[in-house]
Amino acid sequence: MRGLTTREKALLGACLLVIFLVANAILFRSVSKVLRGSEGRITELENTLADYEMWLEEAEEAAAKEKWLRIHMPPLEGTLGRAQGDLLQAMQDDLFERKIEIEQQSLQDIVEAEYYTEVAVRLRLRGNESDVVEWLTTLQSPEQFQVIKSMQLRLDPRADEEEPQAVCEITLARWFLPAGAEGPLPEPVTETPPEPAGDGDAGETGEAVEAEAEAPDEKGEPESDAPKPEEPGGDDLTGPAPPEAGSSG
Repeated sequence: MRGLTTREKALLGACLLVIFLVANAILFRSVSKVLRGSEGRITELENTLADYEMWLEEAEEAAAKEKWLRIHMPPLEGTLGRAQGDLLQAMQDDLFERKIEIEQQSLQDIVEAEYYTEVAVRLRLRGNESDVVEWLTTLQSPEQFQVIKSMQLRLDPRADEEEPQAVCEITLARWFLPAGAEGPLPEPVTETPPEPAGDGDAGETGEAVEAEAEAPDEKGEPESDAPKPEEPGGDDLTGPAPPEAGSSG
């Protein structure tokens, strides 16, 4: 068997080098793909950890806010449809007294979240600018849990009135305790600690402990430090003889 020539050795080395480079390229591509996936996973976990740390830092404040909501948020009386109708009726009565015209009105979808239930109405109205602005200032009411969700206010350029006319599109919502909630939490009750016992009570307590120590157990008599009486002898069992009749003293 003849040996390889210099040219054949060069070609063989080149083939082996190509195979080595291709294998390394495939391996590098696989490792890079895994590393990219790991980096994305690490970033996701870091973001989750940051969210949890933020929640832990605000846990006490969030618990206080939740307690305040449970105490002050009004419960739902009746059905959700009735509550939504009452909100719309209240807006209609208020606008009628202020002489503001309602051009459009509609009921919005009811939102039932974990911590609240929301009913909302949407109104498009037109009236004197001063009256509309004054009415808007009365809507945001934390005591009634009533909030303006969206609002668009603009002047009507085609108005013929002397006083500027405003057109307002507004969505107003009111919040209630969620269905099935336990209702407002009661105020915490502070109990007065008992007063420490005086000397007289301490003496009585000591006597009680001593009496308990001297109490009999289930099987025998109580033990006492006093000496026991000696048993009489055999001659003494009969006792002293009675005096004979007729004897002198």
